[in-house]
Amino acid sequence: MSFYSIETEQAVLGSVLLEPELIYETILTPEHFYHDGHRLIFDQMLQMREKQEPVEIVSLVARLGPTVADVGGVQYISSLSGSFPSVQQFATHEQIVKEKYLMRTGMTAIKELYNELPDNPRELAAELMSLSEVIGDQVRAEGGFRHIKDGLMDHVDQLERKKENGMESGARTVGTALDKITGCWKKQTLNIIAARPSVGKTAFMLNNATKAGGDGLTVALFSLEQPEVQLLDRMIAAEGRIDGINVRDAKLTDDEWTRYTMGIAKLADMDIYIDDKPGRTIQEIRAAVRKLKKKHPNIIVFIDYLQLIHGGKKFPSRNEEVGYISSSLKQMARENDCPVIALAQLSRGVEQRQDKRPMMSDLRESGNIEQDADTITFLYRDDYYNQETEKKNIIECIVAKNRNGSVGTAEMVNMRQYGKFVDLETRYA
Repeated sequence: MSFYSIETEQAVLGSVLLEPELIYETILTPEHFYHDGHRLIFDQMLQMREKQEPVEIVSLVARLGPTVADVGGVQYISSLSGSFPSVQQFATHEQIVKEKYLMRTGMTAIKELYNELPDNPRELAAELMSLSEVIGDQVRAEGGFRHIKDGLMDHVDQLERKKENGMESGARTVGTALDKITGCWKKQTLNIIAARPSVGKTAFMLNNATKAGGDGLTVALFSLEQPEVQLLDRMIAAEGRIDGINVRDAKLTDDEWTRYTMGIAKLADMDIYIDDKPGRTIQEIRAAVRKLKKKHPNIIVFIDYLQLIHGGKKFPSRNEEVGYISSSLKQMARENDCPVIALAQLSRGVEQRQDKRPMMSDLRESGNIEQDADTITFLYRDDYYNQETEKKNIIECIVAKNRNGSVGTAEMVNMRQYGKFVDLETRYA
């Protein structure tokens, strides 16, 4: 297989000389060209475009000056437009030039990786997957414009489906009041749930995961902190309304055994997939989600938690690594057309203030989290800090960012002995 095509590069340059307006439509940059002379010619064409000068042979030769000999001389430049009299295939030729460039950069990266092979095979796998994603992202980025009619027809189809199926416009959470603020978790969104340790992040995530499973979604649950057995203990306790300690220690009453059996039966009917391998790289997570998406089109992803994900390669700082991870999670939501919900830790800065309610600046190793996230919800329990509070067992879900809706606070009851979250109005039901 050839990693370049001189003839195709000549066709692109010749088309621009024949039809100068094409320089304003091109998707290429000089680095896309393999031939050194072609890179010089195209670079000058782009500079002429910036100065709004017409791209024609005489001006181009004048701009090249002494370097005209390096590109093949005046005769070679003149031959470009003469050899390719048709510009109808310009877009096709452009695409070929770019594809050849992507092949070359991929091979170069593989050679560099070969020369500096990591000692750890997992790091090697992460590097290879990262390279694959970079090239894949560039290929997918070529979508271009779509007429509004097409988008409107899709919108009508979606609205009809929602009307017929009675479905919400996104994945519902366990909180009715929270759904009213966020508008549910939409497809292609990154949603961050953040809190200090021991406030209830993991329990909240598990409640929402089983809610999504009960609503018919396929759930991908990545637990980088706790093993599967501990998650199952908590999920069974919440579903069966059983004291979590009794489930953990296998000390169940007769009534609790009945509810345990019912809880297991209910969970078994849900389409939930758990990955509890620690130290997962973002590349491994993206690969696993893509694989699941192929078999189950309607998925939702939960991750516990963001700061435990490994970037898969070396970064100048931890903040840059976390920023790369949050950006990758957002891309994962887009490419798999699904909501992604990631837990995040908050810094100790919360503890230094009189009002302990979290703020954006409390996001630990925030990087680009605030920028990438579509929604950011903080969990806050007043009884965590104030034993005399009137809000015993009340958790505040503080929606601090909502790209497509409002912000505000929704209160829920935290039934801690079960690890269960319920709406305020249903706490006695």
